This record gives sequence, structure tokens and C-alpha cells, in this order.
Amino acid sequence: MAILKLRDCVFDTKVIVFDKDGTLIDFNTIWGSRMVSATESMVLACQGGDDLRSRIFHTVGYSLELNETLGCGPLATAPIVQLETIVATVLHQAGIRWDAAISLAAEHLTKKMVALPTTDEISPRADLTSLFQLLRDAKIRLAVATTDNRLLAEKCLEVIGIKSLVEQLLCGDDENGPRKPDPAVLHRIAEFFDEPVNRLVMVGDTVSDLEMAKTVGAVAVAITGGAGSRSELEQQADVVIDSLEEICVV
Repeated sequence: MAILKLRDCVFDTKVIVFDKDGTLIDFNTIWGSRMVSATESMVLACQGGDDLRSRIFHTVGYSLELNETLGCGPLATAPIVQLETIVATVLHQAGIRWDAAISLAAEHLTKKMVALPTTDEISPRADLTSLFQLLRDAKIRLAVATTDNRLLAEKCLEVIGIKSLVEQLLCGDDENGPRKPDPAVLHRIAEFFDEPVNRLVMVGDTVSDLEMAKTVGAVAVAITGGAGSRSELEQQADVVIDSLEEICVV
């Protein structure tokens, strides 16, 4: 079992679970821009205006002015299928028939959200290939848990050079679940690696990531600079880091 050092804290672990968006890659580079594009397209298609645009952004938890995503909002935490329903509900409440609202959300939001990422949309938050190789060399096994669809997530891991280093990937559209933020995600990962769930380390940028870890007794490591604010994260985390490069093996 490796000794992991994070600031002044040390942990014995064989398994680290990483969130993807906001943790491994910059959240708003891909999801903020996609949300803005999808919203503008929907507003234009239904001949809406500033009020509808504002209601969509407010409901999903996104600030256009700040280009920031609310850490506890649907854009940061919900699987795409749920986000589609949430946005369709906003359209319906604006007076659009439900069947038309669903169609608009599917056409203008979901298609954009599930599209395979381009290299320009993916901005790694560290030298991930070197970090993950360092961890694997120390006999630490690695998993990624995300609400993204699998094809998109696999493409992202491939682009940032860590796909072959990640042994397990759980995604938002996995047919047999479970899905974040269900704590069963960590139980599934622990079972896969044949390790006690309370020996896992979970690294994420949202309160839901941390609460998932705390519920099962796993170590909750928060990283700033993602969707969650420092004040929110500090209330839940065992330790808060500002960069993945602070992760050391001793």
C-alpha cells in the first residue's frame, strides 16, 4: 500500500478515484462554452429573448457574466439525460408545449453535449500523463468516475494521454449504473479493485463528489479551480488542494 502525501496529510491507499471535468480538465473550457452555444441555439429556435436565456442559465447553474458554473448545480453534477429534462422543463414553463420542449432540448442541447470533444475543448489541469504514470509506478491503481457519456469520456481520456493508465471508468450513461453522485459508485470501484471502500481516495471539484466519498468513509480530496467554491469544498473535504501536482507519493 502506497503512502500518499497531500499538503500536511498522509494516507495509505491502493486506489485513487478521480472526477473528470473540473478535476482532470478545465470545466468551463468544454461545458461552459457548450452550454452557451446550446442555449443561444435554443433561444433562437423558439424565438425567445433575454429572459428565457437567463432562466436557462440560472436553472442549470451557469453564470454567463463570470463564465462560472455553480458547483452544486445541474450543469456541474447531472448526467446529460437529466440535464435535457431540466432544460426542457424551463422551455415548457416559458409556454412551449412539452413535446416541443423535449425536442428542442434534445436537438439543441443534448446533441452538443454528447458530441466527441475536440482537442481545443480539452484543457488538462496538470501534466496528467506524468502524474498518472507516477502513481501507477507506485502501485496505486486508478479509476475515473464521471457523469459524462462513455464515448465522450473515453475520447477525453485518450486525448489527455491517460486512457491506458485508468483501469476503471464509470460513466453517466452506463446501462447498469450506478451513476455519480450515488455512493454505490465507490462501492462498485472498491469491489472491482478488491479493496475496502474506506481505503479509497476520491479527488473531485464539487461538493457532491466529496459527499459521495464521506458517505462511504473514503478520503475526500477537494481540488479548487473547478465548479465548486473553496468555501463549499472546505466544509466537506479532508484536505483541499489547488493543483493535482500537489499529489505526492512518499
